[in-house]
Amino acid sequence: MKFTGEVTHLSQKGLGVVKSEEENISYFVFGTWPGDLGEFEVIDRPLHNKKYGYARLVRLIKPSDQRQPPACAFLGISEEACSGCPWMIANYESQLEQKRNRLIYAMKRIGFAMEQWNIPPVHPSPFLYGYRNRFQVKTDGEKLGFVAEGSHKIAPVKDCIVLNDTCRNLLQGMLRSLPREEWVPGTGYDWNFIDIDDDLPAENIQLNQKRPFKQGNSAQNEWIKSWLRSKLNENPRVGKVIELFCGSGNFTEVIAESECSGIIAYEVGLDAIKQLRTKNLPKVDARPVDLFKPFIWKILRKSIADADTLVLDPPRAGLKNMKDFFEHFVSLKTIYYISCDPETFARDAWSFSKKGWSIGEIQLVDLFPHTPHVETLAILRK
Repeated sequence: MKFTGEVTHLSQKGLGVVKSEEENISYFVFGTWPGDLGEFEVIDRPLHNKKYGYARLVRLIKPSDQRQPPACAFLGISEEACSGCPWMIANYESQLEQKRNRLIYAMKRIGFAMEQWNIPPVHPSPFLYGYRNRFQVKTDGEKLGFVAEGSHKIAPVKDCIVLNDTCRNLLQGMLRSLPREEWVPGTGYDWNFIDIDDDLPAENIQLNQKRPFKQGNSAQNEWIKSWLRSKLNENPRVGKVIELFCGSGNFTEVIAESECSGIIAYEVGLDAIKQLRTKNLPKVDARPVDLFKPFIWKILRKSIADADTLVLDPPRAGLKNMKDFFEHFVSLKTIYYISCDPETFARDAWSFSKKGWSIGEIQLVDLFPHTPHVETLAILRK
């Protein structure tokens, strides 16, 4: 079925939303922007009386005023086009506006009255291209690239303009090495993955080996660290700090510079903890622990009960494990929450608010231009 409509807004995942007036059903559409008038084809109808389905753009009748030609030749809406930077179709100012809207919508939806806060504009990335210091590609031994939208197909590329020079050179080296028999996936698999970052020598590239996590935009990571440093310096009672999801110490280094009395840094990944320990940071006790384990806060209660400050930078799932959290973090005065997902941040912040915590400050940061991703920095106080 085909229909004509105008994209009214974006979904939480950054897809255009357009309504079929005939069916009274709204559809999510990749590669569209608010204000686009187009012809659409339904590809997935809603199930169980839900009001949302999926459609694809067949023909753009009138583009949004905020549209721009994408700078990348590999981005598109075909079945084998790269979908890694879907917002490259819009000017940067409107991208930032939509990222801010994403957080506001998530907070309102969970129950917050947003009138009480003035959410400042998103801190923009100083570089719109050449900013990424890490990436992951898929390969079947013949092709190498990213993943096409809504499929398990490799979207072959010959270049990637959002990668920094080191990563682009590593990508070119891998492309020149094709075809490679040893990269052909085993029976039952569509591809192998390769994790790359700009610290990785070309001779150490391996299949299906996860690299330690690092923030993907070096310039913006430094800005976030500067923000955290400034906020800790403004806090006269940092005291004992618990850091959750510390990784290899990206923010631990900043906390160690503060007037804190000590830091216990927890991380799920043992390799990351080993890296952190090699830094020999003062006042830091780095401990590997499964932070998603049931009753984890009860298990850690002796270490966390007297903590004054909490710093956390969780994965997209957020804190998630809230059972008994507040019963064991009994002395906390300040929380610095660094979130990579507005929806799970809103969920966790709402849980905090029900226990008497209030959001004192929010700052949004654009780590990944041309994508729906936005980083939320928040300070909560009791």
